Amino acid sequence: MARKEVSREPLEEIGEGFKRFRIVATAVDLRLFTLIDRRSVTVDDVRSLLKIEERPARILLDALAAMGILEVRRGRYRNAPVAREFLVEGRPRFYGDMLRMLDRRVWDGYRRLEWSLRNNRPAAADPAIGDTFQTMARDPAAVRTFILGMHSVGAETARRLSERLDLSRQRHVLDVGGGSGVYSIAFARGNPRLRATVFDLPHVLKITQEKIDEAGLGRRVGTAAGDFFKDPWPTGADTVFFSSILHDWSPETNRRLLRKAAKILLPGGLLIVRELFRDDDGPGPLQAAIGSVTMLVETEGENYSWSTYETWLREAGFARFRRIRLGSSRSGSGALLARRLPDSPRSRRATTR
Repeated sequence: MARKEVSREPLEEIGEGFKRFRIVATAVDLRLFTLIDRRSVTVDDVRSLLKIEERPARILLDALAAMGILEVRRGRYRNAPVAREFLVEGRPRFYGDMLRMLDRRVWDGYRRLEWSLRNNRPAAADPAIGDTFQTMARDPAAVRTFILGMHSVGAETARRLSERLDLSRQRHVLDVGGGSGVYSIAFARGNPRLRATVFDLPHVLKITQEKIDEAGLGRRVGTAAGDFFKDPWPTGADTVFFSSILHDWSPETNRRLLRKAAKILLPGGLLIVRELFRDDDGPGPLQAAIGSVTMLVETEGENYSWSTYETWLREAGFARFRRIRLGSSRSGSGALLARRLPDSPRSRRATTR
């Protein structure tokens, strides 16, 4: 029997991937999709709008049309549905800030992937300053790019999670390292009796307040400035929420953070972990596995499995776990819910260490 020929097409797709990303990210930076929104344009129109020559304008438009990001008919180009929905500034589901964050921040880290692999250290961190986030804090523009990027990618997931959660009995969410407040805003919108506090660093909370004000939720979504490693946590919440926080840190650091959460929650209090979860019995899902590589170049963490989080939560004094899957089978996006157990000698020792 003849051996089936192996195609190199998967490798070609991988090789082309970075080119497609840079084309779209550059078009976002040029504000192309926003400038041509709700109309069709010619190559000459775009040449004038972007102040570039005819040849690069034509090449860019044709590449975007071939990718399905633009539509073209009789020499006139317009945004395809995916561009209208996600790449026009000001739209509720605008994803451009995430593309900018990947382009300006993550791209450079991946160029140094081999260094991180050989040294088991994040290439994005400057050892003379501290970890990746301490390094980034020195550059206000980098902080803004990162926070807006996380807001961009989080908005859709926050809406879906809010729809799946029953928070009708909860009164106050502490959003630890909540960044832009995208999840607190979604929870407050969906639960009129709920209050939320975004606990993050002072330079981050300036951006958080902008987003809270935009949402018109200043009466129910507040902020508390502090370092969640060094400073006391705000008290009075019956729910502690982590999103895209624990993947940044080592197992021992995460155990410590979960013990801190247990310490401020009364028995029965709710804890929610929102992450890209790895499978319990395999290498995937794909996005979660690749996300771990991003963590390798950016942080000391990785994407952990559902069962790993459940083990840590159990050690910290939580039980009654519930898994909520939010994304496609490729992503691993989900939320893990747990309830604080009543105090026992063992749990008291665990939460005070």
